[in-house]
Amino acid sequence: MSNNTMKTLELVPYLSVTDAKAAVAFYSQVFGVEPVLLLDMPDGRIMHCEFHIGCARFFVSEELPEHGGTPSPATLKATTVAIHLYVDDCDAMVAQMKTNGATVLVEPADMFWGERFARVRDPFGHEWGVTTHLHDMTPSEIQAAAAKLFEGEQW
Repeated sequence: MSNNTMKTLELVPYLSVTDAKAAVAFYSQVFGVEPVLLLDMPDGRIMHCEFHIGCARFFVSEELPEHGGTPSPATLKATTVAIHLYVDDCDAMVAQMKTNGATVLVEPADMFWGERFARVRDPFGHEWGVTTHLHDMTPSEIQAAAAKLFEGEQW
């Protein structure tokens, strides 16, 4: 598909979890939103849940291996993706996530690329890079700041 034929592109994370009811409660509390759509399986497990936060959205469901669902981080005992979340206040969001059972992997700090950043693992094994934009930097300014940082190997 060429770029000329692509009219719309939206990337929507789909989080697979082992306890979707608890995950829906966690994300509702942390982000202060209720699901836009919540579909249950006949056995009561969540087949699909859709959240909207600002102009972004993400989906949540049980693993559902019997239907070809994606394994959760709990099943894999790892995750291969981190979700980068831009917020107005990195510290407040990290505190909110921690209060609701998330584990802070990297405390909020001002980073060389012009953002305040923290890394958090939610109770379901998904990792979040929580970020607040501090100031604009050009790619060459970021590269120079990274080079300076790696000279001292402080990062």
